[in-house]
Amino acid sequence: MIDIGRWQIVSFLSRGMATLIGIAQSFVIIRLLTQSEWGLVQLAVSIGGALGIYQHLGLASASTREVSASENKDEIFKIFVTSAVIRYCITLPLAIGLFLFAEKIAVSFYKNSGLIVPLKIYAATLLFQGFQSILNSVISGTKRFKTLFGYQVVIAFISLFLYIPLVYLYKVNGFFLALLGFNAVASVILAVLAFYPLKGHLKMPSRDDFKRLFRDLFSISFAIYFVKIIYTNWEKLGTNVLGIFSSTQVIAIFAFAMLYAKKLMNISDSATDVSLPVFSEHYVKDIDTFKTAFQVNFNKLFFIVLFFAIGACYWVTEAVYLLLGAEKLAEYSASIPLILPLLLAFIFYSFINLIKSSVLIPAKLTWHMIISYLVLLMGSLGFFWLTKNSQDPLLSMSWSIAVGSLLSFLVMSFSIKFKFFNIDHWVLLLQAGFISSLNWMPFSFFKIALFVILMVLFLWGSKVAGFMPRVLKYEKKA
Repeated sequence: MIDIGRWQIVSFLSRGMATLIGIAQSFVIIRLLTQSEWGLVQLAVSIGGALGIYQHLGLASASTREVSASENKDEIFKIFVTSAVIRYCITLPLAIGLFLFAEKIAVSFYKNSGLIVPLKIYAATLLFQGFQSILNSVISGTKRFKTLFGYQVVIAFISLFLYIPLVYLYKVNGFFLALLGFNAVASVILAVLAFYPLKGHLKMPSRDDFKRLFRDLFSISFAIYFVKIIYTNWEKLGTNVLGIFSSTQVIAIFAFAMLYAKKLMNISDSATDVSLPVFSEHYVKDIDTFKTAFQVNFNKLFFIVLFFAIGACYWVTEAVYLLLGAEKLAEYSASIPLILPLLLAFIFYSFINLIKSSVLIPAKLTWHMIISYLVLLMGSLGFFWLTKNSQDPLLSMSWSIAVGSLLSFLVMSFSIKFKFFNIDHWVLLLQAGFISSLNWMPFSFFKIALFVILMVLFLWGSKVAGFMPRVLKYEKKA
């Protein structure tokens, strides 16, 4: 039986190292670009990402589930081929369409010719991105976690060495050349890692195999595909909506706050690397272990998410100063008030992500997932529509994203068939929110002392609630 707790710790450490490298890379890029150039990069990434999501079809998670439940190695390659064929039926038209219509999108809709070249390069990037998540699902589904986590660190260094010189030399276009090169290199490395252990078992699916696997994959993948589209449009909502009626400087301010807050997702993402294949196996083979393992695992990750979110929010001004310096801190000072609501949004989305990968996908609760994600997007849009004229658009959008995330989490948690969220969770959330709300205080000894006192109380509350287990090892019942 896989020791899920140990591998999640390893996953967290590897993603943590990759995230630190990514943070360093992001802040160096911000230093190399003007605020207007950074806003242009984020707008192009947002447009390309919102379109590129349509290629995914939910196949990565569905493939991981099917690979983890497969009985032999021959089946694994057949699952990969079936998934890849399905995906590229969508990816090729998308990439060609984005390339051909890049000028029209840039000039006619966004009134910015600087978007033309970035969008065309992004179109080529889509061709490589199509392979990566399915290759990743082969490694994850076969539970080769050591290989997967080592790759995450190595590819982060490769990214650093690609982006920095190209952005320095070619600015905005250099960013997208680096994106293209990074995805090409990543695809080749993943292919070697995924298929080398399967040599001798690389058998193409027959027509009957293809039909069977197509049916198995689409029994869950369409729902995953649908919610992935919703999530991407939710995540890009601020940039895309503000981009219609605001300057690139305003977009840059919002994008910077999103960049900072979204790093919190690395915690739940590192957990889902392990939880999706492991809980899929638990659900099929031992439902009692499935429920117990999920509850304990969720409580542990709940604590970890809040712990890092508190520190990230409370010390946001100091962190930005250390990473960017006084000049850039002043330039992006309008981003600081946006951090609290955006961190709240990603706190609740981290919980959504954990429930989805640990319960909804393994149990194939597709309608629960779809409804919850519709609430995520529509709740955010609705709140923004209600508040956009009564407060600053940046604050309105930030709080709208947080409200949508909270509503989606509530719907999702009430929809599954066993209770896992109680008064202890809400009390700790209130503690975390209170501590985080004090980030306005200037740096001083008092701020340090207050943080220590409040964190001791938070840690004590987490320990009393039983959310800080040392070891999470699940044994299969006799």
